[in-house]
Amino acid sequence: MADLNRPVPGGFDPEVVQRAIDSGALLETSGGLIAAEPLALPSGVDGEALLLHEKNLLAAVLRGSGDQKQRWGQFRRAIGLRFDEAVPAGLWLDPGHRALALEIDALYRGERDLALLNAHSIREGLQQRALDGRFRGSIQQLETTLSALLDWGEDGAPHPELEFELACQLFQSAKARALFYPGLRRLLGRERCDGAIDSELEQCRALLNEATAITAGRFRQSIAVCSASDAASESIALASLPQEQRPKPISTGIPSLDMDMRGGILPGTGESTWVLAARSGVGKTTLAIAAAMGLAINGASVLVLSCELSRRAIGARLLSHYCRRAAGSYRSSYCTNDLEGRGRVIEGPELEQLRGWAAQFSEGIAPNGAPMGKVLYQSQFAATVEDLAALVEDCKSAHPDLAAVVLDHFHAMGPTAGYGSNTTAELAARAMAIKAMAGRCELDAFVVAQLNRGAYGNPTGPDVSHLAGTSELERYASAVWLVDRPKLDEFSPAKPGVLEVHHGKFRHGQMAGGNDLSKTTIRLDRGHCFLEADEGRRVFNGSDLYPGVECL
Repeated sequence: MADLNRPVPGGFDPEVVQRAIDSGALLETSGGLIAAEPLALPSGVDGEALLLHEKNLLAAVLRGSGDQKQRWGQFRRAIGLRFDEAVPAGLWLDPGHRALALEIDALYRGERDLALLNAHSIREGLQQRALDGRFRGSIQQLETTLSALLDWGEDGAPHPELEFELACQLFQSAKARALFYPGLRRLLGRERCDGAIDSELEQCRALLNEATAITAGRFRQSIAVCSASDAASESIALASLPQEQRPKPISTGIPSLDMDMRGGILPGTGESTWVLAARSGVGKTTLAIAAAMGLAINGASVLVLSCELSRRAIGARLLSHYCRRAAGSYRSSYCTNDLEGRGRVIEGPELEQLRGWAAQFSEGIAPNGAPMGKVLYQSQFAATVEDLAALVEDCKSAHPDLAAVVLDHFHAMGPTAGYGSNTTAELAARAMAIKAMAGRCELDAFVVAQLNRGAYGNPTGPDVSHLAGTSELERYASAVWLVDRPKLDEFSPAKPGVLEVHHGKFRHGQMAGGNDLSKTTIRLDRGHCFLEADEGRRVFNGSDLYPGVECL
C-alpha cells in the first residue's frame, strides 16, 4: 500500500492502480475499486465472532461437488437483493472473504464462463483466467482464503454444514449487531452529559434502519423514490423516440394471445401476469408450450417450469415444436411421444434430420437461421410458489436477458406452510406472490390454470368467474384466456385440434382492427405443441408476423 500513499503528480497514475490490483491491495467490484484492507471495526464489536459467521456462510456455499447456486441465491434473498444487484463488498470484514464473495457473486450472476458454483469450479476458473491474462487481482490471496475455508471444521471445530438458513440468519444478526450496538453505546455514553444529543440520535436512527434492513431482508444498495421530474423526463424521452428506434414487441406466435398483449412482450420492461386457463385435458399446457417456443424463436429468452411434467416430457415438447416448425408442413415424425421414447423408433435419414435440427436448437439457431432467445426449463413436482419464485430469481440473476416464464400450473403447486391445501386464502396469496415475482424480476409470467366445474355446462362458454379457487388470479392478470372445445350438436363430429379461446380480460385493450373480440378459434397440432391456424390472424393488426399459420 506504500505506492498508494505516495503523492502522484496530476493525482492519478494507472500503473500504481494496476500494481495495487495485481497485489490484491485493491479489488474491482461492480461499484468500482475498493480497498482490500480489513475493515476498521468500532470499539466493542467482536471481530472474531463476525469472522466466524463469514466462514460458516462461505464454507457452506463452497463445500461439495454439486452446484451451490441455490444456496448463494438463498443468501442474496435473505438480505433482500434484487436480481440485478451485486452483493456489497462492505458486508465482509476479512479482505480474503471479501474477494472470494465477490468472485462467487460474479459466477452466480452469469459473469463467469462456469456452469457450477463450488470451490473446485472457482479454483479452475481463476487459474484459467490467470493463464489467459484475464484475471486482475491476487490469485494467492484467493487461493489461501479458499483453502482455509475448505479446511474449516476439519480439526473438529464447529463447521458450517449446519442448516444453511440458520447460517444466513446468524450472519445477518452478527452484521446487524456490529452496525447498531456501537452507535447505541455512544448514545448511552452521553447519559450524564449536558447539551443536545440530536446528532447521536440521528446516527442511531440511521444505524437502526440499516441493521433492520439486513435482518428483515430489505437490504438494498440504492433505494430511491421517483419524483414528478422523473415521470416527465422519462415519458418525454419515450414518447419522442422515433418509430424505427423503438423496441418492437416480441410475438408469442399466437395471434389470439398477441392481440391482447399489445403485440407481445418487451424484454426488460415486463411485470405482467398472463393467465391461460382450461379444463383438464383440453390443451392448456400444449398452448403454453407453443407460446413459449414462439417467444424463443422470435428472440426472447424463456423459462418453462412445470409442477406436473417431468424434465424429459418438457424437453420433448419443446424440441417437437422446433422440429414441426423446421419441417414447414405437417408430418407425423418427431412428435412428443416419439421424442420421449414412447412412439415409433426414429432411424435412418429421419434420425440424421433430427440430429441436425436438435443441434441447431441446442445452439440457439431458429429454423430460419436467425438467433433464438435462450430456452430454459425445469421440472418441480408439487413445488410451492416460494420455491418457484426463488428458482426464477436465481435464473434471472444468472441470465439477465430472461424475458418470460411459463408456470405450469397454478393449481398443481404445493401448499404453502400456514395454509390448507388450495384454500381460497392460499390461492389468493399465491397469485399475489406470482405478480410480485414478475415485478421484482422484470419479466412476464404466463400462468397456466385450471377452470372449475361451472365451466363444463355453461352455455356461453367459460368466463373469468370459472377460474378455480380465487378471483385474485384474474385481478392481477393483464389478460385472461379461457380455452375450451367448441360446443357441437350430437350429429357433428369434433374437428381434431380445434379449440376456442375466450378473451375473458384484456386490460390494455385489443389490437383487432377496431373489432372487440370475445372469442377466437384456433387449431393446434397437439402432437408437436404447434399452432396451425388462428382466426385471430384475420383481424390482428400484426398478422404478417405469422408465416405458416393459417387464417380460420
